[in-house]
Amino acid sequence: MFPATHYQHSGKAPLGGILLTLLGGGIAGVVLGAVYGLLIYYIPFVYINAIITFVFGAALAMSVGTCAKLGKIRNAGVVTVLALLVGAAAYYVHWFIWVERMSGAQLIDPGQIWSFVATMNALGPWSIFGWTPTGFALWAIWGIEALVIVGMGSLGAHGVIDIPFCESTRQWTKEIVVPKHFKPIGDAQSLESPQSLLHSLRPEDDASPEYTEVAVATADGSELRCVSLNQVVVVVDKDGKEEEKKTSIVKYMLLDRSSFDQLMRLGEPAAV
Repeated sequence: MFPATHYQHSGKAPLGGILLTLLGGGIAGVVLGAVYGLLIYYIPFVYINAIITFVFGAALAMSVGTCAKLGKIRNAGVVTVLALLVGAAAYYVHWFIWVERMSGAQLIDPGQIWSFVATMNALGPWSIFGWTPTGFALWAIWGIEALVIVGMGSLGAHGVIDIPFCESTRQWTKEIVVPKHFKPIGDAQSLESPQSLLHSLRPEDDASPEYTEVAVATADGSELRCVSLNQVVVVVDKDGKEEEKKTSIVKYMLLDRSSFDQLMRLGEPAAV
C-alpha cells in the first residue's frame, strides 16, 4: 500500500541458492513423494489419506522454503517456481510408488504409468460410503489432490522467506514481539509513516481482551529495522480456554534509528 515506507525483497536469487534449493528440495521431494505413495497405498481410510495429503504439502513447503532461506533467495517468484518444480517431481514419484505397489511391477516409463492410472480410473481403486468414484469424478479428486500438494507447497515455501533480509549484513532478520500491549488502533488507514504509527501507539496499562501487538524485525549489526502491528482479540471458548485472534494491520514498516529507539522506549514495562 505504501511501498516507499515498507520493506520489500530485493528480488535477488543467487545461482548457488537456486541450485541448493533444487538439490535439497528435490531430494526431500523424492523421499516425501515415496513415503506419501506408500502411505496412500497401505492406509485404506480416505479420511486419513486426506490429512496425509495436507501434511505432504506442508512438508514440501517447509523443505523448499528452508533450502531457499539457506540459499538466501530474496525473490518470491523464483521460490514459487522452484517449489512448483519440486512439487511436481514429488507428486510424480508418489504415482510411481503407488503404481508399482498396485501393479506389482516397476513401470518406469511415464506412458506405462499413465496407462495403468487410466485403467485404475476406469475401475475405481477405492470406495467411500458405498460409492466407488470412477471416470471424471475420480480425475477431479486426483486433480484436487495435486492442487493441494503442489499449490500448498508453493504458497508455503513462499511464506518461509516472507521475512525481511538485511542486504548489508547478508542475514535474515528475527522478529521479536514487544512485551507491552497497546490500545487498539481505530483508524489503521492513517498509519502511513513511522511518525503516524508512533503517534497512534498508546500503552495499555490494564489487561484487556483487545489490544495492539507490536513486533520488531531486525538482525545483529544491522541498520534494518521493521515494525509490524497486529490487532489482537482474546476470546474464550465454551471450555473456558482463551484463544487469540490476530489481524495484521501493518507489516514490516521501515523505521529509522530514532523512530526505532522511540518505539523501544514506548514498549518498556512501566516502572513499579
